[in-house]
Amino acid sequence: MADESIKVLCTGDLHIGRRSSRLPGHQDGSEHSCSGAWDAIVDSAITERVDIVALSGDLVDRENRYFEAIGPLERGLRRLAEAGIESYAVSGNHDFDVLPQLADTLDIEGFYLLGRGGEWERRTVHRGGQAALHIDGWSFPRQDVSNCALDSYQPDVDGTPVLGLIHADLDQPASRYGPVTIADLHRRPVALWLLGHIHAGAILAEPGRPIVMYPGSPQAMDPGEQGLHGIVIADIRRSGEVRTREIAISTVRYLPLTIDVSGIESEDEIRSKIYGELRDALADDEHRYDRLTCLSCRLTITGRTPLHGRIREITGSIIEDLNLTGPTGTEAIVERIDIDTRLAIDLETVARRNDPPGEIAKFIKAVEAGDAKSSYRDLVSSTVRQLREIHRANTFSGIALDEPPGEAAALRHLQSEAWSLLDALISQKEAV
Repeated sequence: MADESIKVLCTGDLHIGRRSSRLPGHQDGSEHSCSGAWDAIVDSAITERVDIVALSGDLVDRENRYFEAIGPLERGLRRLAEAGIESYAVSGNHDFDVLPQLADTLDIEGFYLLGRGGEWERRTVHRGGQAALHIDGWSFPRQDVSNCALDSYQPDVDGTPVLGLIHADLDQPASRYGPVTIADLHRRPVALWLLGHIHAGAILAEPGRPIVMYPGSPQAMDPGEQGLHGIVIADIRRSGEVRTREIAISTVRYLPLTIDVSGIESEDEIRSKIYGELRDALADDEHRYDRLTCLSCRLTITGRTPLHGRIREITGSIIEDLNLTGPTGTEAIVERIDIDTRLAIDLETVARRNDPPGEIAKFIKAVEAGDAKSSYRDLVSSTVRQLREIHRANTFSGIALDEPPGEAAALRHLQSEAWSLLDALISQKEAV
């Protein structure tokens, strides 16, 4: 018993009723639904032979709610029960009213909704006739909760490790969705805090402190939900030690991809560069994520090129025409293209001119050569003063750790502004 652990599948924010968005018509199907992700979670629980499944709220999406969620949820919970796996859940701001209804309607043995009405509730998992893990849960009693649930949390301490289960907004004191602080969580006698609400996964671990975990949404639902999306397997030992392991579940990955076309002078080379980087990204992600079937990329094209004025035309057909599929069948698509290129400017030539662009080019060359502090002393000094005024007026100046800006910061700022102005002036002249 001393070395025995309880194996927990940690997940939350399933949002059954939703699916991944901003996909082309042939990709926007049930394959990328959150109910499909729930099926995959149940498969993983059975394959991994976990002891329990812990769900940190928002199982049901508020916009779709009861009827779309009840079938998939019931099917999965019954499969878990048949495999001897208990499920423990709390409700969040999306399903505060629906999840209790579902729990009562389904009445599945081995499924426990904890903390109804905003009252802390404890369930205990036993092994060999002894308590192996306490699960303390608190559910949203209404959609908006501005008070901290931990204010009413006073757990009994008996040496058994505790899994804390709560839907909460971490370190957001003005939040309407269950604000808690990391300091408050750390003060409680808990081995692992499993939180819901934030769709990006995060595991916050400090020596001697409870682990605080957001498992994130298992299915990525929009381009803002980047990175790995899946579940976390946590082994909680009798001593309170916790070991975690992430498993990717999402069938879609949203990837921002910046492609630098600096110096490229041929349209074909630009197309080849973009295709090559998309192919490399697909190969990398297809290798890392087993269930991935769609890599949705948002491209940002950057750099200085003589083709600056034609980049949008050159890349215009990529979204509709890209046909790129990896060896295991994962398809790469381009969801959006942002153009952030600049003209390729010959500073030496422009600096010989006696006009505004020429003066700006001379300044940029002086900065690059390290001569600007002496050649443009008044401008640099004036910029330092203005930047320091902004620094002092900053709302967070009382807690800022950075030093007040000096000449180096002023030169970086002036150089950036000079390039922007030079681009604008030359672009205007070429457009005339």
